Amino acid sequence: MSPAALALVLVSVCMHAGWNVLGKRNAPSLSSFTLAYGTGGLVMFPLVLLGPSLVTLPNTFWGWLALSGLCQMLYMGGLAWAYARGEVSVLYPIARALPVVLVPLISIALLGSRVLDMWDGLGMALVVAGALCLPLSHPEARRFSTYLTPAMGFALLAAAGTVGYSLIDKQALGLMQSTGHSGLTAGAVFMVLQAVMTLAWAIPLLALLPAERRRLPALRQQGLPMLVTTGLMMTCTYGLVLIAMALTDEVSYVVALRQLSIPVGVFMGVLWLKEPASSAKTLGTLVMLAGLMLVAL
Repeated sequence: MSPAALALVLVSVCMHAGWNVLGKRNAPSLSSFTLAYGTGGLVMFPLVLLGPSLVTLPNTFWGWLALSGLCQMLYMGGLAWAYARGEVSVLYPIARALPVVLVPLISIALLGSRVLDMWDGLGMALVVAGALCLPLSHPEARRFSTYLTPAMGFALLAAAGTVGYSLIDKQALGLMQSTGHSGLTAGAVFMVLQAVMTLAWAIPLLALLPAERRRLPALRQQGLPMLVTTGLMMTCTYGLVLIAMALTDEVSYVVALRQLSIPVGVFMGVLWLKEPASSAKTLGTLVMLAGLMLVAL
Protein backbone atom coordinates (compact mmCIF):
# COMPACT_ATOMS: atom_id res chain seq x y z
CA MET A 1 0.00 0.00 0.00
CA SER A 2 1.51 3.32 -1.08
CA PRO A 3 2.18 6.06 1.51
CA ALA A 4 -0.27 8.34 -0.32
CA ALA A 5 -3.08 5.77 -0.13
CA LEU A 6 -2.32 5.07 3.52
CA ALA A 7 -2.42 8.78 4.34
CA LEU A 8 -5.75 9.25 2.53
CA VAL A 9 -7.38 6.37 4.41
CA LEU A 10 -6.10 7.62 7.77
CA VAL A 11 -7.41 11.13 7.05
CA SER A 12 -10.75 9.63 6.03
CA VAL A 13 -10.86 7.58 9.24
CA CYS A 14 -10.29 10.65 11.41
CA MET A 15 -12.81 12.72 9.45
CA HIS A 16 -15.52 10.06 9.74
CA ALA A 17 -15.08 9.68 13.48
CA GLY A 18 -14.66 13.45 13.79
CA TRP A 19 -17.96 14.46 12.22
CA ASN A 20 -19.79 11.91 14.37
CA VAL A 21 -18.26 13.31 17.55
CA LEU A 22 -18.79 16.88 16.33
CA GLY A 23 -22.44 16.07 15.63
CA LYS A 24 -22.88 14.64 19.13
CA ARG A 25 -21.32 17.71 20.73
CA ASN A 26 -23.52 20.12 18.76
CA ALA A 27 -26.94 18.72 19.80
CA PRO A 28 -27.45 15.84 17.32
CA SER A 29 -30.65 15.81 15.28
CA LEU A 30 -31.90 14.66 11.89
CA SER A 31 -32.06 18.30 10.81
CA SER A 32 -28.42 19.03 11.73
CA PHE A 33 -27.05 15.89 10.07
CA THR A 34 -29.08 15.99 6.86
CA LEU A 35 -28.77 19.74 6.34
CA ALA A 36 -25.01 19.54 6.85
CA TYR A 37 -24.73 16.57 4.50
CA GLY A 38 -26.88 18.23 1.87
CA THR A 39 -24.95 21.49 2.17
CA GLY A 40 -21.70 19.60 1.63
CA GLY A 41 -23.18 18.05 -1.50
CA LEU A 42 -24.34 21.42 -2.83
CA VAL A 43 -20.90 22.97 -2.26
CA MET A 44 -19.32 20.10 -4.20
CA PHE A 45 -22.03 20.02 -6.88
CA PRO A 46 -19.66 21.04 -9.73
CA LEU A 47 -18.18 17.53 -9.46
CA VAL A 48 -21.23 16.21 -11.32
CA LEU A 49 -19.60 17.56 -14.49
CA LEU A 50 -16.92 14.88 -14.24
CA GLY A 51 -17.19 12.01 -16.71
CA PRO A 52 -20.11 11.43 -19.10
CA SER A 53 -23.21 13.60 -18.91
CA LEU A 54 -25.90 12.73 -16.39
CA VAL A 55 -28.44 12.45 -19.22
CA THR A 56 -26.71 9.26 -20.40
CA LEU A 57 -27.62 7.46 -17.17
CA PRO A 58 -30.56 5.03 -17.44
CA ASN A 59 -33.82 5.49 -15.55
CA THR A 60 -32.91 2.54 -13.33
CA PHE A 61 -29.99 4.53 -11.95
CA TRP A 62 -32.25 7.32 -10.74
CA GLY A 63 -34.44 4.78 -8.95
CA TRP A 64 -31.39 3.35 -7.17
CA LEU A 65 -30.27 6.89 -6.30
CA ALA A 66 -33.66 7.69 -4.75
CA LEU A 67 -33.54 4.52 -2.64
CA SER A 68 -29.95 5.26 -1.62
CA GLY A 69 -30.92 8.75 -0.46
CA LEU A 70 -33.78 7.28 1.60
CA CYS A 71 -31.41 4.81 3.28
CA GLN A 72 -28.90 7.59 3.94
CA MET A 73 -31.64 9.65 5.59
CA LEU A 74 -32.55 6.69 7.82
CA TYR A 75 -28.86 6.29 8.67
CA MET A 76 -28.53 9.97 9.56
CA GLY A 77 -31.71 9.92 11.63
CA GLY A 78 -30.70 6.74 13.43
CA LEU A 79 -27.30 8.18 14.33
CA ALA A 80 -28.68 11.53 15.45
CA TRP A 81 -31.47 10.10 17.60
CA ALA A 82 -29.10 7.50 19.10
CA TYR A 83 -26.47 10.12 19.97
CA ALA A 84 -29.14 12.29 21.58
CA ARG A 85 -29.84 9.42 23.99
CA GLY A 86 -26.48 7.73 24.57
CA GLU A 87 -22.71 7.75 24.30
CA VAL A 88 -20.83 8.02 21.03
CA SER A 89 -18.16 5.69 22.38
CA VAL A 90 -20.81 2.94 22.66
CA LEU A 91 -23.15 3.69 19.77
CA TYR A 92 -20.68 4.68 17.05
CA PRO A 93 -18.88 1.29 17.04
CA ILE A 94 -22.20 -0.55 16.91
CA ALA A 95 -23.57 1.51 14.01
CA ARG A 96 -20.21 1.31 12.22
CA ALA A 97 -19.42 -2.37 12.67
CA LEU A 98 -22.73 -4.25 12.43
CA PRO A 99 -23.17 -3.47 8.70
CA VAL A 100 -19.88 -5.29 8.03
CA VAL A 101 -21.65 -8.39 9.35
CA LEU A 102 -25.07 -7.74 7.83
CA VAL A 103 -24.08 -6.66 4.30
CA PRO A 104 -22.43 -9.95 3.27
CA LEU A 105 -25.22 -12.00 4.85
CA ILE A 106 -27.93 -10.08 2.99
CA SER A 107 -25.82 -9.98 -0.16
CA ILE A 108 -25.58 -13.78 -0.13
CA ALA A 109 -29.28 -14.21 0.58
CA LEU A 110 -30.57 -11.76 -2.02
CA LEU A 111 -27.82 -11.41 -4.62
CA GLY A 112 -26.12 -14.79 -4.54
CA SER A 113 -22.74 -13.29 -3.75
CA ARG A 114 -19.66 -15.07 -2.37
CA VAL A 115 -19.95 -17.82 0.21
CA LEU A 116 -18.56 -17.02 3.65
CA ASP A 117 -15.62 -19.05 4.90
CA MET A 118 -14.70 -20.06 8.45
CA TRP A 119 -12.69 -16.87 9.11
CA ASP A 120 -15.59 -14.69 7.96
CA GLY A 121 -17.89 -16.50 10.38
CA LEU A 122 -15.42 -16.13 13.24
CA GLY A 123 -14.95 -12.44 12.45
CA MET A 124 -18.71 -11.82 12.46
CA ALA A 125 -19.09 -13.63 15.78
CA LEU A 126 -16.35 -11.44 17.29
CA VAL A 127 -18.06 -8.27 15.99
CA VAL A 128 -21.35 -9.26 17.64
CA ALA A 129 -19.60 -10.27 20.88
CA GLY A 130 -17.72 -6.97 20.98
CA ALA A 131 -20.91 -5.01 20.37
CA LEU A 132 -22.58 -6.80 23.31
CA CYS A 133 -19.65 -5.83 25.57
CA LEU A 134 -19.72 -2.09 24.82
CA PRO A 135 -22.69 -1.05 27.02
CA LEU A 136 -21.49 -3.06 30.05
CA SER A 137 -19.60 -0.20 31.69
CA HIS A 138 -20.70 -1.05 35.25
CA PRO A 139 -22.09 -4.10 37.08
CA GLU A 140 -25.67 -2.73 37.12
CA ALA A 141 -25.66 -2.72 33.31
CA ARG A 142 -25.10 -6.47 33.08
CA ARG A 143 -28.69 -7.39 32.35
CA PHE A 144 -30.72 -7.92 29.20
CA SER A 145 -32.68 -4.68 29.57
CA THR A 146 -29.43 -2.76 28.93
CA TYR A 147 -29.82 -3.58 25.24
CA LEU A 148 -33.54 -2.70 25.08
CA THR A 149 -33.13 1.07 25.00
CA PRO A 150 -34.17 3.70 22.45
CA ALA A 151 -30.50 4.58 21.86
CA MET A 152 -29.67 0.99 20.90
CA GLY A 153 -32.75 0.81 18.70
CA PHE A 154 -31.75 3.94 16.81
CA ALA A 155 -28.18 2.65 16.46
CA LEU A 156 -29.64 -0.46 14.82
CA LEU A 157 -31.69 1.80 12.52
CA ALA A 158 -28.45 3.53 11.50
CA ALA A 159 -26.85 0.15 10.84
CA ALA A 160 -29.85 -0.93 8.76
CA GLY A 161 -29.64 2.28 6.73
CA THR A 162 -25.95 1.60 6.10
CA VAL A 163 -26.73 -1.92 4.90
CA GLY A 164 -29.36 -0.52 2.54
CA TYR A 165 -27.27 2.16 0.89
CA SER A 166 -24.20 -0.09 0.73
CA LEU A 167 -26.03 -2.70 -1.35
CA ILE A 168 -27.84 -0.09 -3.43
CA ASP A 169 -24.74 2.02 -4.14
CA LYS A 170 -22.98 -0.98 -5.65
CA GLN A 171 -25.78 -1.36 -8.18
CA ALA A 172 -25.88 2.36 -8.97
CA LEU A 173 -22.09 2.67 -9.40
CA GLY A 174 -22.13 -0.35 -11.72
CA LEU A 175 -24.68 1.38 -13.95
CA MET A 176 -22.55 4.53 -14.01
CA GLN A 177 -19.46 2.57 -15.04
CA SER A 178 -21.43 0.84 -17.79
CA THR A 179 -22.13 4.28 -19.33
CA GLY A 180 -18.43 5.22 -19.44
CA HIS A 181 -17.59 6.49 -15.95
CA SER A 182 -14.34 5.42 -14.33
CA GLY A 183 -14.43 4.20 -10.76
CA LEU A 184 -13.23 7.58 -9.51
CA THR A 185 -15.63 9.77 -11.51
CA ALA A 186 -18.55 7.47 -10.71
CA GLY A 187 -17.75 7.69 -7.00
CA ALA A 188 -17.25 11.46 -7.02
CA VAL A 189 -20.45 12.17 -8.94
CA PHE A 190 -22.51 9.69 -6.97
CA MET A 191 -21.44 10.98 -3.55
CA VAL A 192 -22.64 14.46 -4.54
CA LEU A 193 -25.95 13.23 -5.99
CA GLN A 194 -26.51 11.03 -2.95
CA ALA A 195 -26.02 13.96 -0.55
CA VAL A 196 -28.50 16.11 -2.47
CA MET A 197 -31.03 13.26 -2.69
CA THR A 198 -30.72 12.68 1.07
CA LEU A 199 -31.56 16.33 1.65
CA ALA A 200 -34.54 16.05 -0.73
CA TRP A 201 -35.92 13.13 1.32
CA ALA A 202 -35.24 14.88 4.64
CA ILE A 203 -36.92 18.25 3.98
CA PRO A 204 -40.54 16.93 3.98
CA LEU A 205 -39.84 14.78 7.05
CA LEU A 206 -38.31 17.73 8.91
CA ALA A 207 -41.43 19.74 8.14
CA LEU A 208 -43.60 16.99 9.65
CA LEU A 209 -41.61 16.48 12.88
CA PRO A 210 -42.16 19.30 15.42
CA ALA A 211 -39.09 18.31 17.47
CA GLU A 212 -36.87 18.68 14.41
CA ARG A 213 -38.41 22.02 13.45
CA ARG A 214 -37.65 23.35 16.93
CA ARG A 215 -33.95 22.57 16.40
CA LEU A 216 -33.62 24.75 13.30
CA PRO A 217 -32.98 28.02 15.24
CA ALA A 218 -30.05 26.34 17.02
CA LEU A 219 -28.59 25.44 13.62
CA ARG A 220 -28.81 29.07 12.54
CA GLN A 221 -26.93 30.08 15.69
CA GLN A 222 -24.10 27.67 14.84
CA GLY A 223 -23.72 29.49 11.54
CA LEU A 224 -23.14 28.51 7.93
CA PRO A 225 -19.36 27.89 8.30
CA MET A 226 -19.95 25.11 10.86
CA LEU A 227 -22.67 23.58 8.66
CA VAL A 228 -20.43 23.63 5.58
CA THR A 229 -17.41 22.27 7.48
CA THR A 230 -19.39 19.35 8.90
CA GLY A 231 -21.01 18.69 5.53
CA LEU A 232 -17.69 18.61 3.70
CA MET A 233 -16.30 16.19 6.29
CA MET A 234 -19.33 13.94 5.76
CA THR A 235 -19.08 13.91 1.96
CA CYS A 236 -15.28 13.85 1.57
CA THR A 237 -14.69 10.76 3.70
CA TYR A 238 -16.09 8.55 0.95
CA GLY A 239 -14.21 10.40 -1.80
CA LEU A 240 -10.86 9.95 -0.05
CA VAL A 241 -11.47 6.21 0.25
CA LEU A 242 -12.28 5.97 -3.46
CA ILE A 243 -9.01 7.68 -4.37
CA ALA A 244 -7.10 5.40 -1.99
CA MET A 245 -8.67 2.36 -3.66
CA ALA A 246 -7.54 3.64 -7.04
CA LEU A 247 -3.96 3.95 -5.75
CA THR A 248 -3.88 0.48 -4.15
CA ASP A 249 -3.54 -2.91 -5.83
CA GLU A 250 -5.12 -4.82 -2.94
CA VAL A 251 -8.42 -3.15 -2.01
CA SER A 252 -8.85 -5.32 1.10
CA TYR A 253 -6.10 -3.28 2.79
CA VAL A 254 -8.21 -0.15 2.39
CA VAL A 255 -11.34 -1.91 3.67
CA ALA A 256 -9.47 -3.17 6.74
CA LEU A 257 -7.84 0.15 7.54
CA ARG A 258 -11.17 1.98 7.40
CA GLN A 259 -12.22 0.07 10.51
CA LEU A 260 -9.69 2.08 12.50
CA SER A 261 -12.41 4.71 12.74
CA ILE A 262 -14.02 2.57 15.48
CA PRO A 263 -11.24 2.90 18.10
CA VAL A 264 -10.70 6.51 16.94
CA GLY A 265 -14.39 7.26 17.54
CA VAL A 266 -14.29 5.63 20.97
CA PHE A 267 -11.12 7.55 21.87
CA MET A 268 -12.63 10.87 20.72
CA GLY A 269 -15.81 10.21 22.69
CA VAL A 270 -13.89 9.49 25.88
CA LEU A 271 -11.27 12.21 25.48
CA TRP A 272 -13.22 15.03 23.83
CA LEU A 273 -16.77 14.45 25.12
CA LYS A 274 -15.60 13.19 28.54
CA GLU A 275 -17.65 10.00 28.24
CA PRO A 276 -16.78 7.35 30.85
CA ALA A 277 -14.03 4.90 29.97
CA SER A 278 -14.37 1.31 31.13
CA SER A 279 -12.65 -2.02 30.70
CA ALA A 280 -15.79 -3.41 29.02
CA LYS A 281 -15.73 -0.60 26.47
CA THR A 282 -12.04 -1.15 25.74
CA LEU A 283 -12.44 -4.92 25.48
CA GLY A 284 -15.52 -4.65 23.27
CA THR A 285 -13.79 -2.23 20.90
CA LEU A 286 -10.72 -4.45 20.55
CA VAL A 287 -12.82 -7.58 19.99
CA MET A 288 -14.90 -5.80 17.33
CA LEU A 289 -11.77 -4.53 15.62
CA ALA A 290 -10.28 -8.04 15.50
CA GLY A 291 -13.50 -9.38 14.02
CA LEU A 292 -13.68 -6.65 11.42
CA MET A 293 -10.12 -7.34 10.33
CA LEU A 294 -10.94 -11.02 9.83
CA VAL A 295 -13.98 -10.18 7.71
CA ALA A 296 -12.19 -7.50 5.68
CA LEU A 297 -9.14 -9.63 4.91
